[in-house]
Amino acid sequence: MKPRNIKTKTLMKKLSRNPDSHKGDYGHLLVIAGNLGFGGAALLSSKAAMKSGAGLVSLATRSDHLQASLSFCPEVMTKKVDTGQTLENYLNLPSVICLGPGLGKDYWSEQMIFKSIENACKRNIPMLIDADGLNLLPKFFKKLKLPKKIILTPHLGEAATLLNTSVEAIKKNKVSAARRISKKFNAIVVLKSHQTLICKGENICICDRANPGMATAGMGDVLSGIISSLVAQKLNLFDASCLGVELHSLAGEAYAKKFSQLSLMPTDIIDFLPSIFDEF
Repeated sequence: MKPRNIKTKTLMKKLSRNPDSHKGDYGHLLVIAGNLGFGGAALLSSKAAMKSGAGLVSLATRSDHLQASLSFCPEVMTKKVDTGQTLENYLNLPSVICLGPGLGKDYWSEQMIFKSIENACKRNIPMLIDADGLNLLPKFFKKLKLPKKIILTPHLGEAATLLNTSVEAIKKNKVSAARRISKKFNAIVVLKSHQTLICKGENICICDRANPGMATAGMGDVLSGIISSLVAQKLNLFDASCLGVELHSLAGEAYAKKFSQLSLMPTDIIDFLPSIFDEF
């Protein structure tokens, strides 16, 4: 099956809200992110999730980042988590987990991925894994059962790690690579590049809204927050991934048209999301 285009208008209709709804109707997302020195990734993901419509967003991050998070987005409920044991106190509340932005690759990171995967399996809740969560995943793949509802969002380098191959091999056939990752981990895969692929087995969509201005650090963190937020709002994982990629790209496209690709930053994507939602 060849990659098909994303039907953005159709997917946006699934986000319509009842007048008598409340925050609990739109999910509780827990973002587990931001090791020492990487707090910005955690803040970008959690604020993007909040801006994309999740009812509640919590952020489990290093205690060093608490004040910055409160200043950056006070709507996010920030939890200082410096050990795996502390994380356990917050794992029974969320309806969705987003793991990985700014996670790093040390003992703290390993505790975060072990505890969160274990809990997502136990409670059968959706989970998105990004960034260093993906780089650590092969280490835990044989030790832990993965959640049944899981989204992986690798760029080409992370895809190479997941398949134990080279970036050059991934580039030669990205469609095949996305399908292989999806099959290996039984997951929805968002393979990020200038033509992002969203894959579930043989079912595959493509977003070809290439914008070189989005080739900057932090863009993937924002995308993870958007997709996770849409899952929290009860879109199925494939639809949430497709719509999240499209909204992310449309926001980047809108900024570049108004200003410049050169000045585009991840926070601009977050700021331009309202205008994109308004189009639909």
